[in-house]
Amino acid sequence: MTSLVLLWDVSLVLCVIGAVALLVLLLARARANRSAASWTQARAAVLPQLLDGPDQPQRLRGTELEVATMLTSELAEMTAGSERAAMLERASAMGVPALLEARLLSRSAQTRLSAVETLSLFPQYGKRVERVLDDPNPDVRLGAALALAQRDDAPPPSLIVEKLRIGCEERSLLLVSMMRDLAEHDAGAVAGLLFEKDVPYEAKVAATDALAIVGPRYAPLLAYMASDSAGESDLQPRIYRALGRLGHPSGRDTILNGLKSEEWPVRASAAEAAGKSGLAEAADTLGELLADENWWVRFRAGEALLRIGPRGLAVLQTARASEVEITRTTAQAILAERQAA
Repeated sequence: MTSLVLLWDVSLVLCVIGAVALLVLLLARARANRSAASWTQARAAVLPQLLDGPDQPQRLRGTELEVATMLTSELAEMTAGSERAAMLERASAMGVPALLEARLLSRSAQTRLSAVETLSLFPQYGKRVERVLDDPNPDVRLGAALALAQRDDAPPPSLIVEKLRIGCEERSLLLVSMMRDLAEHDAGAVAGLLFEKDVPYEAKVAATDALAIVGPRYAPLLAYMASDSAGESDLQPRIYRALGRLGHPSGRDTILNGLKSEEWPVRASAAEAAGKSGLAEAADTLGELLADENWWVRFRAGEALLRIGPRGLAVLQTARASEVEITRTTAQAILAERQAA
């Protein structure tokens, strides 16, 4: 009898627990529905004010302010020029920047990252965003740097490199994108990084690639740096490849000199640059490199000869009958690959 009573009590307790859990779930669902309805209602009220409301809308609070903050980020991607500037002024009057500044103090790195990306849209908050470069989280620092790079009042590239600790902690592929944005506003400052001996290799590589993307007006500088960076075995080949992508006449002499470098990575990258630049004057030297001791140099030289056109093809056909075995086999392999393609 005692066992039956105990079983009954346990069953009763389990039923009560189940009922309480069900009640909690129902209340949570009801609360979520009310929150969703409140959010939808706030969005319907705030969106027209941001897009075409009064110049000085009323200051918002609570859900409406949170909705306005989210909409500001969304609308900034879909607007430009005076329309975007007017929208940001309305958002500022509503109190959006103040909420974003508060979120910068959040313990959540994701919250701080989202906040700094949106706050950077407001012209008057450049200095506040710049202070986020000291954030303890590397992702937040990178987000702040990427946002600042798109502003006209971006801090010097050397400061951003220092704050991001490039080469020590930061090796993101987004560094090239950041440098490109910085170069759009101040290409001279980005180019200056190449002359600084203390700037990390990763930063110089990103600056080199960014300058190559910006346009051919920096080809003379890259040509100079290709020669001046002798001894920097990692950086110099990257500069030669950047010269090749530009294909500017100012890189001609530098590329020809690079083909005779004592460092095989430089010879290989110079050969690649000669091919991409269509440098017909390099055909004879490239033909000599078909006998280079390094396979990668031989391959790049053969590839470049094919890119050059008729003159390069003539050199390959002559090399195919060479008495030097390594020259002959390299030329035969390159020509065979061309026919297969």
